[in-house]
Amino acid sequence: MKKLSRRETIILMVTLGMAVVFIVFQSVIKPMSESAVDIDDQIRLTQDHLIKARMMTTVKPQMEARYRHWLEVVGTKASEGSQMTVMVSKIESAARQTGVHISNILPQKAVSEKEVQFFPVELQIDGAWLDIVRLLYLLQQQPNFYFIDELNLEKYSDTANSLRGRVVLSCLRLVSP
Repeated sequence: MKKLSRRETIILMVTLGMAVVFIVFQSVIKPMSESAVDIDDQIRLTQDHLIKARMMTTVKPQMEARYRHWLEVVGTKASEGSQMTVMVSKIESAARQTGVHISNILPQKAVSEKEVQFFPVELQIDGAWLDIVRLLYLLQQQPNFYFIDELNLEKYSDTANSLRGRVVLSCLRLVSP
């Protein structure tokens, strides 16, 4: 093998030195700097969580008061049967107010989830478009709290402006702990 000249030896040493520096930078320094950035991000996220937790502890009494208020407003105070009876009577009353004819009311089984109960009722209705919309508006107002789960309407008469349809309404009730 031929001996390298002084100039070639210097170039080889500088190249090897740069390669060693690059390898050390890529394998040691860069991961350490990235982990430092990750640690800073984790510290920032933890601080944000602590700030939110502190805010929640100061707001807790107000939130509990709000929960108690909503429990009184939409909380279950009676059995499922009496709840359905009240619900059906409110629906019939709203139908009389709006002039919508209810041909069939089918209360369905109550659905219970964690702290909430849903009381669904299926209605077969006949009436004009505006009357049906007014009925649905009345049922969704504050004292009733009914939600529309399904709504199917079709034209009932060609001469009259009448619609026939099926509506599934449900009423939400909170279960007191």
